[in-house]
Amino acid sequence: MRSAVIYRVLSRTLQRHMSTAAACSGMRMSHPVLITRQMSSSRPLKNELIDALTNEITAEKQLEKENLRGAQAPKISGFEITTDGANVKLAKLHGKEKINVYFNVNHSVDMESEEDEDEGVPLALPSLTIEIIKAQQRLCFYLDLCENEDATEANERFDFRVAEFYIAPASKGTEDEDVPESVYSSSGKYIDPTLHDLLFNHYLAERGFDQKFCREVVDFATHYEHSQYVKLLTDIQSFVSE
Repeated sequence: MRSAVIYRVLSRTLQRHMSTAAACSGMRMSHPVLITRQMSSSRPLKNELIDALTNEITAEKQLEKENLRGAQAPKISGFEITTDGANVKLAKLHGKEKINVYFNVNHSVDMESEEDEDEGVPLALPSLTIEIIKAQQRLCFYLDLCENEDATEANERFDFRVAEFYIAPASKGTEDEDVPESVYSSSGKYIDPTLHDLLFNHYLAERGFDQKFCREVVDFATHYEHSQYVKLLTDIQSFVSE
């Protein structure tokens, strides 16, 4: 939904305050009177902002209930999910390999695109980093999620493009530590078609990275991004109310 209620209220209220300030600009007055006027005029802005936030939070929670199947986020098959603010980590084991997936829901929703016909909300399509860790190395893929226009089934609606791939030393500290700048990486656009099919399609699909996985990530990210937006509004409301 992300209505423009807050912006309209702020704009209307600020214009009113600017007009008041302009009318008083030529008058001389003592500091106590000026302070009193500033304090009294700030109350309507605060109250209007709190009311607008309350209305927006209520509307977004109703949208969550009606279109996102409630407050419980969807699962992603086979993965353990951990979150830290906007950061999301997926983890699982595949034989002797440890597989981690990282993404961030900030700016993952294109508010200018049309809403999803099934969900009734803008979809989140975050970029993903996949790390397949074995021994002291990690094979990494940086993916862009995209919609599959030729899809006929729900689980075929989303797919991925490999934007970049590389091998890096396994992290020695935190699991998601930055890859050294000395590591060579290659674009996923310029690779032999046969190798593209074997590495990007079959190799990743064997580890669970297919169109069904993409659909589940989009479902989770859309729900989680929305919950973070509601939390942001709630935190702003608490901040303003103090």
